[in-house]
Amino acid sequence: MTDFFDPISLEIMWSRLINITEECWITIWRTAFRTIIGEAQDFGCELLDADANSIAHSPRSMPVFNLTLPLAVRHLLRAFPRDALADGDVLVTNDPWMCAGHLYDLAVVTPVFRRGALVGLVGSIGHCSDIGGTRDSMSVREIYDEGLQIPPLRLYRRGRLNEDLVALIRANVRMSDMVLGDIEAQVSSNRVGAERLLAFMDEYGLDSLAPLARTVQDRAERAMREAIRAVPEGVYRSEIQFDGLGEPLTLPCAVIVSGEEITVDWTGAPPQLPQGGINCTYHYTAAHTTYALKSILTPEIPSNAGCFRPMRVIAPEGSILNCRYPASVNERTHTGWYLGPAVFMALAPVLPDRVQAFTGLPIGMGAYGVDPAGRPFKDHLFQGGGQGASAHGDGKSALLYPTSAANVSVEMFENRTPLLVECKELIPDSGGPGRFRGGLGQRVRIRLLEPAPQPVLVDFRPHGMLVSTPGLFGGGAGARARAYLSDGAGGPDHGGAAEPPAPDHRGQRTASLAELCDPAQRATIHIAGGSGYGDPTDRPLAEVQADLDDGYVTPRGAAAYGVTVGPDGRGRR
Repeated sequence: MTDFFDPISLEIMWSRLINITEECWITIWRTAFRTIIGEAQDFGCELLDADANSIAHSPRSMPVFNLTLPLAVRHLLRAFPRDALADGDVLVTNDPWMCAGHLYDLAVVTPVFRRGALVGLVGSIGHCSDIGGTRDSMSVREIYDEGLQIPPLRLYRRGRLNEDLVALIRANVRMSDMVLGDIEAQVSSNRVGAERLLAFMDEYGLDSLAPLARTVQDRAERAMREAIRAVPEGVYRSEIQFDGLGEPLTLPCAVIVSGEEITVDWTGAPPQLPQGGINCTYHYTAAHTTYALKSILTPEIPSNAGCFRPMRVIAPEGSILNCRYPASVNERTHTGWYLGPAVFMALAPVLPDRVQAFTGLPIGMGAYGVDPAGRPFKDHLFQGGGQGASAHGDGKSALLYPTSAANVSVEMFENRTPLLVECKELIPDSGGPGRFRGGLGQRVRIRLLEPAPQPVLVDFRPHGMLVSTPGLFGGGAGARARAYLSDGAGGPDHGGAAEPPAPDHRGQRTASLAELCDPAQRATIHIAGGSGYGDPTDRPLAEVQADLDDGYVTPRGAAAYGVTVGPDGRGRR
């Protein structure tokens, strides 16, 4: 064929590139060791041009990784210029200021050479199951406490493994075989991507990817600029609260639409905190901000670098959204996951059919310890809350947003840990009331199967314990998150009896870990519900009745919809 870029050929070639990244994603998914990658799917894969601009990514990749990986690749190329690279090199870093915001997220990048010339790069970011450091992230003051820092380095040099780096990693993490196995899964994924990319170029007779990359990026940019032009010019503002470290903090958001460009300004964000790990690096802030804009404005266009050229993100240096090294950042989701909802709230008046109300944020309920046979274990029970409602309908229940991760199966978690998931259920009345109801949060309770030789540590700090985020256009807030530990002495949570009253953690340094030593103890979390959309009294009585029949809403909760439930279980207005 002579014209690669007629519309039909371009669509085919663009889809082929996306399929290459999808095969990379499947490779990691099938070969990774730990549940945080293989089950929760906390990773992403990307194909970039020789200038480190994104061309395509797997549709199942973690969205924040799609946006931070190109930034990480640029840093890697500054440390290892093109003329210093060779076929068989593999680069690596987990620097939060270069990569994805905390040390657990590790970037592995493979340069792709064709006939001696660098034609592109294949990369992935995966969440390491362990990176060393303290398990009590809320207590740390500096990143040095949080684990092993890997600056830009070669993991492979001309195809030869850097054994010194491997020895360093092995000596600094608890589950070294698992961590190194997951890293090798990323290396294998990149190798598959490189092979498929070269075969693609051979098939189409391409000496360079640059013309094709430029075409798909330019088309994505034009579509984004057209979408921005359709939004009325102006400054749209919102504020959103989050838990902070025992005292709620506020993020002010200003979305500025000017012509075919859009800026999100976080000026006024709280200063970075000296402890607790909920600070965000600029890369992480920019990724969560622009991801929300992309979802609103051009959801139908495959994402690449062109989509984000008309966007700008401002976050004051030294703030909680643009912290300075060596701030602690391990728990950055407790701040960063509120950025997208703030953007949605700001744009709701002008794009009411494009936004959704606040979603109850997920938690990776990680467990770490030593089993009765003396073997160490560390795994995650990743679970979601209730999705926020929108103009298009009720929110889904138990959804992991703003990630693209999956709920980890109870059976897999129980198979890999000496723990029993005693309860995993939706919580009635946890979805915020509205014309469209928020999705329900869930209750998850775990216990030891038998006494442990030493305390088992369980991640125990869900998002949204102190604050409730209101819905949109009169919708109500979803139920707040909770976490509590029974002592096994007949307390209120023992034996499935009534739950303890919700504590007020304001002014306290909320704990991030629970310790389980005895099978009588139970660790319980409630993941927040989604907020509602529209006036609850506008919800048709038939839909309220359906929720009553399904147990999603109780007679008491029906009052928020202006509905009274009689002895026959039927609602009336």
